Amino acid sequence: MITAVIKPVATEPAPPIPRRRGQLDQVLIDAAMDLFASYGYRGTSLSRIARAAGVTKGALYWHFSDKEEFFLAVVDKVLGEWGQPYPSTPIATRKEFARAFLWTFENRAVLNEKNPWVIRLLLIITLESHKISPRVLSAMRRANLGWLRSMRMLVERGKELGVFDPSLDAGWASTQMFASYLGLANLWYLHGPRFDLRRSLTRQAREFMRQWSIKK
Repeated sequence: MITAVIKPVATEPAPPIPRRRGQLDQVLIDAAMDLFASYGYRGTSLSRIARAAGVTKGALYWHFSDKEEFFLAVVDKVLGEWGQPYPSTPIATRKEFARAFLWTFENRAVLNEKNPWVIRLLLIITLESHKISPRVLSAMRRANLGWLRSMRMLVERGKELGVFDPSLDAGWASTQMFASYLGLANLWYLHGPRFDLRRSLTRQAREFMRQWSIKK
């Protein structure tokens, strides 16, 4: 008696489980962030990152495939911290809005003081944009648009609550908010502790609220 050969049923390979960043990954990202901020994109090599992190170059390739991936991880870490929303949501009253608006500026000062290399990193990305890959620039543009979008939504909420003039151009207002932060943060980076960033940003926030409020 001849029995039929049973062919195994072809199954699709299971999708790879995304690997979460481990402790060593974070050590490497931190080392890379300091180096990118100090030496720029072109001046930072994988060998230099390995030496700073105290690992072999071969170990780097197990965690990151190339320098571009390192840079994207650094950008993702920085922007992940900076993209946190206002902790008390939703904003339902004028008083809550005023607190949230001031917090948006004050929190930028806190984040800069926590990591003073962020502004230098952003400046390097701007100055070396012609040397950085389109993939990295695209990530930065998305991040910038995300910041502008969140600021615009905040301005729109101010208009809805009757805090801001209904004729206020929310898109232009959010651009002013973003530009004023970058300008003051650059001054702080250049002058150090002599320039009170938190106080300056708070004063700027209050000035915007005065300018944009409904005139009585």
